[in-house]
Amino acid sequence: MENDKIVEDIGGNISETAKEVSESGGNFIRNIAEAVGIDLSSLSLTKIFISLAALIVFIALAKIISIVIGKALKKSRMSVSMQKFITRIVRFLMYFLALMIFADSIGIPITSIVAVFGLFGLAISLSIQNLLGNIMSGVSLVMLRPFEVGDYIETDIPGTVKSIGLFYTEITTVDNKRVFIPNEKIVESRLTNYTSETRRRIDVRLNAAYSCDIKTVKKAIAEAIESVPELLKDPEPIIGVAEFGESAVYYDVYVWSQTSDYIKAKYAFMEAVPEFYKKYGLEMAYNRLEVELVPGNGEKQV
Repeated sequence: MENDKIVEDIGGNISETAKEVSESGGNFIRNIAEAVGIDLSSLSLTKIFISLAALIVFIALAKIISIVIGKALKKSRMSVSMQKFITRIVRFLMYFLALMIFADSIGIPITSIVAVFGLFGLAISLSIQNLLGNIMSGVSLVMLRPFEVGDYIETDIPGTVKSIGLFYTEITTVDNKRVFIPNEKIVESRLTNYTSETRRRIDVRLNAAYSCDIKTVKKAIAEAIESVPELLKDPEPIIGVAEFGESAVYYDVYVWSQTSDYIKAKYAFMEAVPEFYKKYGLEMAYNRLEVELVPGNGEKQV
């Protein structure tokens, strides 16, 4: 009997505790709802399901509209970067509108949502400021067009542009890494676009020993240039003596190639130079140290 009574007492205590927790949790939710202006009395399970269904429909509609706009923009003369940027902005705005409609349909006033964001204070405002800065920087990148999708650029990291988003620009490095750079950082930093022009100049410094005739060296370099089909004859290559060093004469070589052939043309030229040096009996100089032994008094030189 005593055991049964103890079990009943424990069960009653658990029941009372659960009831108190439930009531306190309900009061907490009601207090939060009242603070942000939500009317829970008008909220029902049916209304929640209807609102969720409407949200899903709006999200699907946003995707469809963005796809339709994207296809329409492809027929225009807009750049690929501008087309993708506008499509993403439209999709983002429609997602935001769908969320606002969903919140309003379940009884959450839009002004209350703004008030909730305001409670976070300075941290949220700084985050929004950074996001807005990236968005505006993205707009300036698309409008000013310092680069396009497919261009090879260099900021902090060189790579090929894959996309220009609302907040980030995606590039792929030479070793096939995906890097996301904030738009604001790109706008604020120095930017080099290597593919915006159709031609690039290859700058090379070569050397030859002092014993080599200058005209013969220049002739060998010119023939090395002619042997590489990727190097252009117009603009005319420039070969000149740049410096008389301690152990060699240095020559500057300026020659042009198509931007797409830059790497291939440069390596092919560098590989051709030794062949034509050998053809004319020329020698590349290198630093060397000559030591002369002077015998002392009474010593024999070996």
